[in-house]
Amino acid sequence: MAALIDLLKVIHVVNAMLMIWPFYALVAVNQRGRLGPPVGDRTDTYLENIVKNRTVPCFIFQATALVSGLALVLLPGHGLGALVTNPALGLKVLLLVFIMGLLSYVHTGLQPRIDAQFARGNGKPLPPDAAKSAGALRLRRKRLASVCLFCVLTVSMLGVQTWRPFSLELTIALVLAIAAFTWRGYKSVTPYGWM
Repeated sequence: MAALIDLLKVIHVVNAMLMIWPFYALVAVNQRGRLGPPVGDRTDTYLENIVKNRTVPCFIFQATALVSGLALVLLPGHGLGALVTNPALGLKVLLLVFIMGLLSYVHTGLQPRIDAQFARGNGKPLPPDAAKSAGALRLRRKRLASVCLFCVLTVSMLGVQTWRPFSLELTIALVLAIAAFTWRGYKSVTPYGWM
């Protein structure tokens, strides 16, 4: 049993690292923004294909995090009640479910509308009205990606303190640092990493 729990810990941690995709999506989107118009050219098509084709892997990473995390709670015998009695654990699960909801909304609501605008260009730069509409939808997707990034980083921080909580002051300071990093990722190409 101990070996299985150790294996699940590795799977859970590696999976958490793979869920950092929203950061790289923000970097790519911010790089594209630096190029300027036209909207709908080959660069945009390339970028859109990368972004929308990461949805299924993201769902798989999220499901893996949920299953491996719940297994790490249940196998040692903590029971689902730990999701209530352990605030870090409960908040991790709530944030993960929230992220799953965000991705579902982007996948089923936003992305098809963005794709419809790009289809109007038929492989060429979009007409002005389609470019404006696509830009507004992409901005909403970018904002949701930054919310997702904040949640993923917060979940990771809470994961470190699941069984041994940090002080409230340190947790608040870390959440503020995560918020600052997320804002930086939203606004820039982060040329110096986290600095």
